[in-house]
Amino acid sequence: MFVLISYDIVDNKRRNHVFKYLKDYGKSIQKSVFEFDIEPDIYSRIKKDVKRLIDEKKDRVRFYRLCHGCMNKIEITGWGEVSEDEDFYIV
Repeated sequence: MFVLISYDIVDNKRRNHVFKYLKDYGKSIQKSVFEFDIEPDIYSRIKKDVKRLIDEKKDRVRFYRLCHGCMNKIEITGWGEVSEDEDFYIV
């Protein structure tokens, strides 16, 4: 599944923790926005873990799940490209 996560976290320490956590799973495309192409179980884990890392009364994280058909409709003005995991095979 393709997921876009954006966040607005007021505390620098919490924001850095969330950034470091998310970069292990996806690609940072802007300061507070990540793209992911992940399995549903990983998505569930990320949501749960991010909830633990933030202060829900002060911070905000948005999770946008996009269908693969919608990925073809993403438009970018300027530099950059949509993140895609490369296929690989274990022989």
